[in-house]
Amino acid sequence: KGQLQKRKLQSIIQSTRSTDSSKVSSANAGSTGIQVSSIHVHPIKSLRAISLSSTRLTDLGVEGDRTLMLVRPSSSTGKHRFLTQRQCPILATINTSIPVTTTDGSDNTTKITISHSESKQGVEVDITPSSLLSNPLRYKAGLWDDIVEVVDLGDEAASFFHSILASCYNEDAVENAHADDYNDVRLVAQLPQPERRVDGRYCPPATMDILGRVPKVSLTDGFPILIASEASLNELNRRLKSKGNPAINMNRFRANIVVKGDTLSAFEEDEWKAIQIGGEYGPILHVVKGCPRCKQSCTDQMTGEKFEEPLETLKEFRALGKNAEDVYFAQNVVLQPGMGGKEICVGDQVRVLTRGAPVWDMGSVQAE
Repeated sequence: KGQLQKRKLQSIIQSTRSTDSSKVSSANAGSTGIQVSSIHVHPIKSLRAISLSSTRLTDLGVEGDRTLMLVRPSSSTGKHRFLTQRQCPILATINTSIPVTTTDGSDNTTKITISHSESKQGVEVDITPSSLLSNPLRYKAGLWDDIVEVVDLGDEAASFFHSILASCYNEDAVENAHADDYNDVRLVAQLPQPERRVDGRYCPPATMDILGRVPKVSLTDGFPILIASEASLNELNRRLKSKGNPAINMNRFRANIVVKGDTLSAFEEDEWKAIQIGGEYGPILHVVKGCPRCKQSCTDQMTGEKFEEPLETLKEFRALGKNAEDVYFAQNVVLQPGMGGKEICVGDQVRVLTRGAPVWDMGSVQAE
């Protein structure tokens, strides 16, 4: 069995190498000393993250990550459109729970709790897969360039969010005659067994299934998993402090997996192509492209307060996209096909299998 696993691993490495447009270096391909330092899940897109000691990886990424989101009607498209901290920084102050499943006889019910400590409000939402599938109230919602089918999660959840966003509106209305009270916001869920897939332009053949399809994805911005490095954050913070600015927390970048290592260089992850977490039988992930950063990284993830940094400093040394218009921090990764269900834990070793030239967005990224 061990020899078979090794042969499979060698095949994966070779496939990754053969699909890279650059020369992939095998130097340090089996580097050690890197480990998972933290794991994070965001059950509802753009709400506060939850830190975990371990998690299961699924075909959609980290289990339970960004399967719900907020939307509102769009007058320009006739459909709904996703809503995030980019428009409403106060969303960073709203907590969610890990979904909890209870059994009553032969029936299973899965619910998630959403709460706001400042207003002492909360709501419990049923996200049982069978309930989602039987719910007729569905929308076509725009999520960047994708259109996804989502299920409405009810008036009680919508009222909860409206009451919190309305408090933000009351503050804005004092200075802005065009302030928005967001009274049309709805909480929605992705349907079970979704068909949304990542952008295939960035995926090597090793990431495709036996039918040649690229990986599926939940309601993330575009790829299932985001990985970030403490060494890179340390370098960013060094530059921030040299300008008299305070250091920032890694949660500004809303990564799923954070890694650290005594020998890890700042932004070394830019050149990773395939990594393995947790030893010989651990999941293999393919690093497909850098993550462009928007103004959401300037929002304090505990208070919802907005700042100018770190975007201003990132522009000085991480403007790497087309025409140097976009700045990058962290890397998007996808799971090797057939490895869904494997678990990763804080403290797991990370082995870099292959390296190559960094990949950035092929076009300019327009944040909204």
